[in-house]
Amino acid sequence: MATSINDLNIAGLTYYDPASRTSAAKALDGTSTKELQSNFLKLLTTQLQNQDPLNPMESAEMTSQLAQLNMVDGISNMNKTMTALMEQMQMSDFMSQSLTVGRSALVSANTIKFDGVNPVVIGANFSAPVSDTTVKITDSAGNVVMNSKVGASPAGISNLYWDGLGPDGQPLSAGTYYLEVTGANGANTIVGESMVASRVTAVGRDGVSINMTLADGRKIAPSEVKQWVLQ
Repeated sequence: MATSINDLNIAGLTYYDPASRTSAAKALDGTSTKELQSNFLKLLTTQLQNQDPLNPMESAEMTSQLAQLNMVDGISNMNKTMTALMEQMQMSDFMSQSLTVGRSALVSANTIKFDGVNPVVIGANFSAPVSDTTVKITDSAGNVVMNSKVGASPAGISNLYWDGLGPDGQPLSAGTYYLEVTGANGANTIVGESMVASRVTAVGRDGVSINMTLADGRKIAPSEVKQWVLQ
């Protein structure tokens, strides 16, 4: 005689029953919008069937409530769709920004992290043209290692390389240096926006925000990049 697991009847033993699993999966908790609508219609039908003919119930309010349930359901579905679209756009933006790894971003800064070997792209940004531009670089001790006039600059961003050489033409040691750019129009001195380029080493996400890590240690938002440069 064949013996099934049910016949064993071992105390504390739970066995898998596909029928019960299917039944449990189909159980409703009555809290979804669709279930609320179904329950509301059943209640409305029952009330209408049992109403006093001489004092009929006011069904307009209940019909209005049903319409509100439909509207809530529509808004919920629309929110889900919008959320999915936003997530897709954010992922697309993240993938696009990842292509900047290895490229050099010119960003507003007055600090140069010099590695002692590679020239650095720096920039000057003026709101209006200037007839003469001065680039001044000092070391961490305040010593001037470069103070050069580089000629006129147009409105907007102008670029140049700093080769990392000191006043004596000898290579400077790796370290932190400080940049200052000024322009002159006659007797007027105009302070420009100084910029320093650095290679993007990583692109990351913090929730919905995307950030870039630069080789010199800065962490910036994509919107902070003023220019992409060859370095």
